[in-house]
Amino acid sequence: MNLSQLYYFRKLSELQHYTKAAKELYITQPALSDAIHSLEKELGVPLFQREGRNVKLTRYGKEFSAYVHDALRELDKGIAIMHEYTGKLAGELAVGALYTITGDYLPALIRAYHDNFGEAVKFRVSQGFSLDLIEGLKDDKYDVIFAAKKEGESSLCFEPVVAHQLVVAVSKQSPLAFRRVLHLEDLKGMQVYTYRTGTPIGDEVDKLVSRYGLQVHQDYDDEITMGGMISTAPPNYCALLTNTIGLKPFNNLAVIAIDENEVPREFHSVYMVYKKEEFKNRALESFIDFTGGFVCPKGVLPDTDNQDSGPASPPSDIIM
Repeated sequence: MNLSQLYYFRKLSELQHYTKAAKELYITQPALSDAIHSLEKELGVPLFQREGRNVKLTRYGKEFSAYVHDALRELDKGIAIMHEYTGKLAGELAVGALYTITGDYLPALIRAYHDNFGEAVKFRVSQGFSLDLIEGLKDDKYDVIFAAKKEGESSLCFEPVVAHQLVVAVSKQSPLAFRRVLHLEDLKGMQVYTYRTGTPIGDEVDKLVSRYGLQVHQDYDDEITMGGMISTAPPNYCALLTNTIGLKPFNNLAVIAIDENEVPREFHSVYMVYKKEEFKNRALESFIDFTGGFVCPKGVLPDTDNQDSGPASPPSDIIM
């Protein structure tokens, strides 16, 4: 057994796909297969089992994975500490993030960080929902995460980095589709769908709709699901959701701003979150400091002022 086998095992356990893992490890797929087979032979137990074109951990693999991740994390920390003495920035940072920023803000941030500090620091990015990401950070699965704020987490530091606008989404066949700005009163009598309560964004929206007496269906976790549903829904359906990259694929969707006197433009914040008292190597410290001062380039984030949110005048088949 050698370190390379353990690093290969960790990567395959994360991606659960030989081709993708081999690509990220910069080795051939046969070389990865041979390394895993040798590791299984030495341990005397199967670590992975085939599932179509993917693989998944066996019960032995799941148990072994916990030990491997802990051991390699400590080893990486030791290497980072040794690099402290030579002033080098190096190592790998495990980053957890909401999918809403992994297609625009986060790539721009990492690209700018590499432009300033070089390519030596590698980033391992995973997606998740806020509550799961926070638990993963506390369990040392991540070095830093980007998530919504959760109250009562005194051991964690939350720094706001991105704010998403709350908008109304309707199909382009809706009578509201030509509007540039809506009032929440305009949604009365419509079938309004939004986030489920019990999540940070869901609870924020719940407070808002309660103030305006809207009847809503609070069943969803993400913008992609709501965007797909509303883009093919009847004209009297709409969604109350944040304007993120999740809405980009839907050409039949009109995204409309809400009057800023009713809903602040920067409605929902995404935070950079990290442990207050945890040891931070130079790579993590530099990334946290850089992120705190990073301004996302104009045009990267979705903006209702700069997107086609529907026709500029009522369609001819709609009677107002």
